Amino acid sequence: MQVKKINDWFEKFGRFEVKHRWGFIIALLIITVIGCLGLPRLKLDNGEEDWFDNWEETKKNQDHFEGIFGSTDTLMAHIKAKDVFDPEVLQMIDELGDDILNNVPYASSITSLMELSIPIGTEEGFEVTSPFEDGVPADPAELAEKKAFIMSRESLVNNLVSEDCTETWLIVHLEQYSEPLTEAMNKITPPAMALFTSDKYRSNDKWELREAGMSYTEYEEEAATMQQCISRIGIGFVVMLLCLIIFIRSLRGVVVPTIATVGALGTTLGFSAWMNIKGNNTMILVTVLLSMALAVGYAVHYINSFKMYFRKTGQRKESIVMGIRDSGWALFFTVITTMAGMLSFLAAGIKPMRWVGGITAASVFAVFVYTMILLPCFYSLGKDQKPDPDFVNTEGSTKADLRVEAMGKSILNKKWITVALGAAIMIACIPGIFKIKVNMNYSEMMGEKTPYIKRLMEITRSQLGSQYSYEVLLEYDEEDAIKNPQILKNMDELSRRIGTLSMTKVSNGKERVSSVTKVIKEMNRTLNEDNPDYYIIPDDQELVSQIMFLYEISGGSDLYDYISEDFKAAYLHVELSGYDGEECVKNMDEVAKWVKELFPDATNAGVVGEVMQYAKMNGKLVRGSIKSIGTSLVIICLMLILAFTSIRTGLIAMIPNIAPMVLIAGVMGYFGWNLDMITAMILPMILGIAVDDTIHFTNHIKYHFELTGNYRSAIENSYREIGKTMIMTTVILCAMFLIFLTSSMSVLVRLGWLSIIGLGGALIADYTVTPVLLFITKPFGKER
Repeated sequence: MQVKKINDWFEKFGRFEVKHRWGFIIALLIITVIGCLGLPRLKLDNGEEDWFDNWEETKKNQDHFEGIFGSTDTLMAHIKAKDVFDPEVLQMIDELGDDILNNVPYASSITSLMELSIPIGTEEGFEVTSPFEDGVPADPAELAEKKAFIMSRESLVNNLVSEDCTETWLIVHLEQYSEPLTEAMNKITPPAMALFTSDKYRSNDKWELREAGMSYTEYEEEAATMQQCISRIGIGFVVMLLCLIIFIRSLRGVVVPTIATVGALGTTLGFSAWMNIKGNNTMILVTVLLSMALAVGYAVHYINSFKMYFRKTGQRKESIVMGIRDSGWALFFTVITTMAGMLSFLAAGIKPMRWVGGITAASVFAVFVYTMILLPCFYSLGKDQKPDPDFVNTEGSTKADLRVEAMGKSILNKKWITVALGAAIMIACIPGIFKIKVNMNYSEMMGEKTPYIKRLMEITRSQLGSQYSYEVLLEYDEEDAIKNPQILKNMDELSRRIGTLSMTKVSNGKERVSSVTKVIKEMNRTLNEDNPDYYIIPDDQELVSQIMFLYEISGGSDLYDYISEDFKAAYLHVELSGYDGEECVKNMDEVAKWVKELFPDATNAGVVGEVMQYAKMNGKLVRGSIKSIGTSLVIICLMLILAFTSIRTGLIAMIPNIAPMVLIAGVMGYFGWNLDMITAMILPMILGIAVDDTIHFTNHIKYHFELTGNYRSAIENSYREIGKTMIMTTVILCAMFLIFLTSSMSVLVRLGWLSIIGLGGALIADYTVTPVLLFITKPFGKER
């Protein structure tokens, strides 16, 4: 395939476009208006149902569990004080609980020091009581007696209250909500947040209050993520414009990339809204960043090509046509390869990945259309000028262009040193690649500079603190099956084993695993003169049945929190010490093995909870991303081979596309950065940007070889004509990503660093390895 013939076709198209420029502008305007009219219909969210390829099964299991036991979502307040039994602290806990019940949707009941159900022995037998049912006593002796009684309950100490009485929980149980979590959290969190942060309840010299809960923290996460992403993108966009002003020094050269980015995004998202395609408000970051980057790249390549001809000829329209001729095919081929790479994500099994692949491919094409219509049309508006004699002598090249050409000559003269250095850097990165872990450590990913993460980590590091949990469901066909003492003892054994797992929270030596066994053991102790030795599961099933019956008729409220009314099902509530996705998956596998061993007759048993499902999903998402990236590389390689009609050229052109990924992977491994669902997004984005310069440079070299028949001349001409452009685009993009380094979220800081490293690595590879290998291997044929 001869580049010269293709360029001749683009030259004809350029003349047609300039002649009918107003028709092109009007047509583009009509398409933009129609597309943007669909934006009010656009739906972007981050619903959990989109992330699971087996969502129906996951939702069915969760609904089944909640149908038996109610909602697993709670609102929580971790309270720290010198003494949580201080009357002022207790009064605050009581009033806060009442205010939440009265003001927060779905709030159904409270568990706190002020709202307890504790069995106590009496002359008639026993009764279930709440020590502070009548409020906080004014008599210090009475208060001390109640405190001593609560601290004597093994089921409460280091679960609800710490053994040194400095920490406690206020837990708000929420009713089951039928709407998605993303909708429910918008109803639950704002009124709860208003209470937690009010002057009446916020931290002071008497207590420290730290709020938590699934819906609460999900709301905070979405708000913080959106705020950080939007602000970084916004500032990055301004930086992009400033860089364009400095480098291009042309109003049209600044306006067109802006219109191309905004117009392409508005049009593609608008048409997707017309087609009722729901998007993802997290993954759209890839689409926006890639659109901005490519708008800059396409514009700078065309503008510099136009200017080179305009400086030496002074003929505006002819220079516009020559600019389209020399850059049109390279830009178009870049678009096709980038789109092919992004469309490979359609094969992923996760909806947000499929969506971002499709919408980004469409946006990339739209950016190309806007750039190739608006730039020639806008630059055609103006007068010719007299050619500058200095530029005539240098064929339109500036001093910067000539310096880049001189650098290219030096690189070719030291070709073997260049190859050796490039190979050494790649080899040095390989050990780092094998150090990468596919994992999602949530707190590490977000970073403690993010205020709500700092608060959650303070909770997690406390004696009682935990921010995530899951449930282990045990279900039988027979009624009263859970009353079997052996099953209850096995539940205790399972609790003990789960307590040894890496992610299970342990408070002062006690595993944070709750179940109905604690109620039964507390009752058994009460019935045996409060003897601690009887804090065990009785061997007699009749006695177990009597204990449960007596607890129920005495007003106990905790029994059916952990067991079904027909006693067919029960569950264990497991609190986590943090969120490490890989460790969570390992823990789940261990629990599944123990459940099969201890409960072989259970008809339905296993781990329930979206937290653990997300841990599995992260690994699946990252593996899907890696698979898609591999597919992208294969597709791009095949397209390069076909375009240049040479296997050697195609493989050589792949090196600067693979090099930044190897560099990024090596840096991640050496710095111990996990490959998670966010960092996995960087690789396809860098690939989409890197392939731009590679195609331009390789295509330019081939074109000049067809004209001159000499490899050195072709490469030196390419350095002079587009070398500066490649530097400019990389500097502008790196400046954009530099803004991400100022983020309070660790994952965005890493995105910034890795993007800068990847783009810089791609430029260096394009500048050194690609031309040197083309010079050594001579893939375009013999010199003439």
